[in-house]
Amino acid sequence: MKKHLATVLLVASAATCLACGSTTTSPSAISTASGEATIGFSGLTEDGVSVTTYSESGFTMSMSGEWRVRTDYGHPAPFVQFWAESGGSTETGEVQLGAAGSVFYFKSVDLYSSITPIPYAISGMKNSRTVFTVTGTVPNTFGNFRTVVNPHAAEPIDTLSITLTNAVPAGCRNLVGLACRNPMGPDSIVLTSMPSTPTGPTTFSLSGQITDSATDAGISDAAVLIRDGPNGGRVTRTDASGNYSLADLLQSGFTVTASAQDYESQSKGVTLTSNQTLSFQLTRTQPPTPTPPGATVIGFNGLAVNDATVTTYSESGFTVSTASGAWVASTTGGHPAPFIRFFAEPATTVTGEIRVAADGSPFRFASIDLYASTTPIPYTIKGFRNSSTVFTVTDTVPNTFGSFRTVANSRSTSLIDTLSIVLTNAASPSVGNPMGLDTIVLVR
Repeated sequence: MKKHLATVLLVASAATCLACGSTTTSPSAISTASGEATIGFSGLTEDGVSVTTYSESGFTMSMSGEWRVRTDYGHPAPFVQFWAESGGSTETGEVQLGAAGSVFYFKSVDLYSSITPIPYAISGMKNSRTVFTVTGTVPNTFGNFRTVVNPHAAEPIDTLSITLTNAVPAGCRNLVGLACRNPMGPDSIVLTSMPSTPTGPTTFSLSGQITDSATDAGISDAAVLIRDGPNGGRVTRTDASGNYSLADLLQSGFTVTASAQDYESQSKGVTLTSNQTLSFQLTRTQPPTPTPPGATVIGFNGLAVNDATVTTYSESGFTVSTASGAWVASTTGGHPAPFIRFFAEPATTVTGEIRVAADGSPFRFASIDLYASTTPIPYTIKGFRNSSTVFTVTDTVPNTFGSFRTVANSRSTSLIDTLSIVLTNAASPSVGNPMGLDTIVLVR
């Protein structure tokens, strides 16, 4: 059943107006010794029930819309949530809080979503006038909570509004192929009766070394990717000794994945509360691919402008032409840099094809390095001679997590005059995906 806009109204008494400019001097509903109260929904004990009224710490909450209780989760459990259905639907939920006209201060709120980012708008008002408005988007929390801190925590208000936008991407499907539904909601709304000194977000660094599990040698050019949380999407590469560093990271919990050419990827969880060290030992999955004697390597070394469109490119007597997909040069990555790539927007699938030829002269295809940021890489490689198919190789490279993987040709002794390489780029519902290739090894 489709959920409608939900408004949550917190008042100290059901008969008291929140925003009518009352000058009552009754004691604040915030009654803890520290002057701070956290609305944590701890009095809600029956899972799945619709919530219409609720009281906690001197506050009374009245709700409109189909908000429901969730007792098996929260920060801490329980909390309240509303749903957006699949098929590109968007629902909005608003929470309004007040203290019977008494002045209070808003410090923070914890926000949750299952599969989508969380666009929010937070407004504080006093005597029906807006004091502050804070808008932003929490990146996909992947089912976790993230704290939004108010930079206006020293501003007195008598009404607080928190609005969340719950949008499910069109065409979203879960792992078993069913249409996606997305729950979203708040927890741990922190209020205080005393002004707070606003502080900016505290940031920390994460550093370490990526080494070979057999030799302890540092692995250069390994990718280190933060996969989720407010730092999600941050990525760096190791130096010649396998060392890496990521700075200005927000305090949070997240997953880090280390990956490198010819090694098995590895992931570890981190709860970042200070500058920390996190190292990985990766296991080699295959020996380095040898370059055949007399081989020519197309490394795209002549591409010098990042994001420049690539339609044709010549190197060492070979011509690379792009047959489908919007291919561009990338000078900030490669194996080694530069390389060529194309992009798929969230929840879309794009096919990219390149063709390699040598003015009709025969050659052999030995191997190619393939790359994707967040997805596996389905590929089809075909060799032709005189317009007839000589070989077809199809398979899928598992998620490389931003690294390159070498695909060797099992038919590397076959003479061809045209090589076709087709990559299928199916981006996830929540994030776009670059995919590309480098280091095409050919033998005349």
